[in-house]
Amino acid sequence: MSNQLDLECRQLVKSFGKFTAVDNVSLEIPKGSFFSILGPSGCGKTTLLRMLAGFIEPTAGDIVIKEQSMLGVPPNKRPVNMVFQHLALFPMMNVAENIAYGLKRRKLPQAEIDKKVADVLERVSLPDAGPKDVTQLSGGQRQRIAIARSLVLEPAVLLLDEPLGALDLKLREHMKVELKQLQHEVGTTFVYITHDQSEALVMSDNVAVMNQGRFEQVGSPQDLYYNPKTAFVFGFKLVLKIILNLHCHVKKNCLTLTVFHRYYHRLSLF
Repeated sequence: MSNQLDLECRQLVKSFGKFTAVDNVSLEIPKGSFFSILGPSGCGKTTLLRMLAGFIEPTAGDIVIKEQSMLGVPPNKRPVNMVFQHLALFPMMNVAENIAYGLKRRKLPQAEIDKKVADVLERVSLPDAGPKDVTQLSGGQRQRIAIARSLVLEPAVLLLDEPLGALDLKLREHMKVELKQLQHEVGTTFVYITHDQSEALVMSDNVAVMNQGRFEQVGSPQDLYYNPKTAFVFGFKLVLKIILNLHCHVKKNCLTLTVFHRYYHRLSLF
């Protein structure tokens, strides 16, 4: 992983009248990393993500992507793309047309569009899915197509707003591992919003635990588990004792799970 930063937030604040949704948040995300923002509903994580995407402007502070300030830059001009929980695939288009939509808006030549669509379908392991209607796909396949539609535009940062939330439990467990492996293979920086501790543990290089608009602690999943800095993070640790400490690492292009303690039965779901 590079020391170059893809994304920085510098003392970011967002207020709505007298209510402060995001309160003096700073972070640095290295190029090619998987960074999760973990917290309960209402803690400010989606507001933060919407500021990164450009949907709302910060009250104070700065957002820097690839060493360029994003203040005043509209969403369509930022080097980011976003995957929503409900995916927002176009039902009137087939898979290839969904993926090609952004490329056509950029007025690329058709031959280049076709090549990019074929390449990204190969990367998400759905090389023959192009002609299919999106209604023919499983939940996990639709998830991969939504990610492919964003990745084909080659963003510096991919923002994911609880994209596994609509999947059933078994598929969600499988997609955790698949999503981390995909991120490693494509090398794009992922910023992932979740309230699910197991998602943050399994997939992330680093996690920010958010509460009432502030980051309580930022660190690796192991740091948060073994060295909680606040009572709020320690409360998460009590839940993590049930999940236990799953650490993802990649070796020889294959995803390996190092499982601490005795949580072996989870592996049967993958």
